[in-house]
Amino acid sequence: MIIDAHAHIATWPTLKESEKMILVSMEKYAIGFSIISDCDCSEFPSLDKPSHSVNSLLGLRHVISFVKKDPFRLGAAFWIRPVKEKVTPEMKEYIKKNREYIYALKFHPFESQMKISDKRLLPYLELAREFSLPILVHTAKDEFSDIKMLANLANDNKDLNFIAAHLQLCSDNTDGLLALKKADNIYADTAWVPMKMAKKVLLTIGDNRIMFGSDNPIDGYDTLGNPMYEDYFHNKCKLPGRLYHNLMYRNAMEVYKIHIKI
Repeated sequence: MIIDAHAHIATWPTLKESEKMILVSMEKYAIGFSIISDCDCSEFPSLDKPSHSVNSLLGLRHVISFVKKDPFRLGAAFWIRPVKEKVTPEMKEYIKKNREYIYALKFHPFESQMKISDKRLLPYLELAREFSLPILVHTAKDEFSDIKMLANLANDNKDLNFIAAHLQLCSDNTDGLLALKKADNIYADTAWVPMKMAKKVLLTIGDNRIMFGSDNPIDGYDTLGNPMYEDYFHNKCKLPGRLYHNLMYRNAMEVYKIHIKI
C-alpha cells in the first residue's frame, strides 16, 4: 500500500490533463490513495499566468468533483488564499457538507507571497480547529516559507497538526530536521526529499514523523518516475518493514485520518 500525501490538479499549460495524469500514474506506480489540492488557487502564481488563478471555494469544488469519481482512492486538500480571501460562512458550509472528502487545508506561503508567521493565517487556523483538519504547509528556503517560522507557529498551536511539505525545499533539509525536533506537532512529507533524509527522520526524530508525498504530477506524466521517487518505491535505503510501511502509508493514514481498507 502506498499513500501519496501531496498531489495536485491544475490547468497550467503543462498540467491541462492533470486529472488523467494523476490516475494513470497512480495505476502505474501502485499508489492506493492520493491527497489532491488545486494549484489554480495560487494567489500570485509563480509558474503560470495570473489569469489561471481561481478563488479557493471554486478550486475546492473542482477538487471535490474529481475526488467524488473515486473517493476510495482520492481525497481533497483545501488550498487557502489568506491574502485575498477571508473565511466565510459559505466556505464553512461547503466544507461541512463535504467534510467526508476533505482531509486537510493547504497553505503555500510563496504562492501567496505571505509569511507563515503572518496574522492573516489565524482565521484559517480556527477553520482547521473547527473541522479537525491538519494543515499542509509548503516549506522552502525563502522569505515566506521558511520552516523555522512553521516551528514557531506549531508551538503556539499545539492542538493542531502541521505537515511540512518538502521538509524545507531548496536546502539540505537540516533546518527541517531542527523544526521537527522543536515542534512535535509538525510532520513532514517526502516531496523532493531524498530517501536517505526520510530515513534519518524516521530513525532520529520519530517513526511517525514523515510520510510519502510527491508533488505529482508537477513534473508531468512521469513525475513519479523520477529516480528520487524510484528510491522510495524500491526501498533503496533498506528500511525494515515496519518503518517502510510507516513511511509509505501508515503515517499518512494517522495524520490525515484516512479510513481505507488495506
